[in-house]
Amino acid sequence: MTVTIFGFRGCPWCDKVKRLLDARGVEYETRDIELDETAREECEKISGDLAVPVTTIDGKNYVVGFDKKKIDELLASA
Repeated sequence: MTVTIFGFRGCPWCDKVKRLLDARGVEYETRDIELDETAREECEKISGDLAVPVTTIDGKNYVVGFDKKKIDELLASA
């Protein structure tokens, strides 16, 4: 399972997603949309917006924002 969080440094909601994944023992990659133009373009392509965090599971399913229930559901089905 590959989990990626698109966000930016200092984003409190991004930090909440990271803490949730850490608590679940899930490894993840972070992509900073402020520092990496490719990450910004990819984030916008996935969700149609630049609202963060965008958390992707295996590059196909995604969650915008901090939605604990939806993140847990996607992790369980991955």
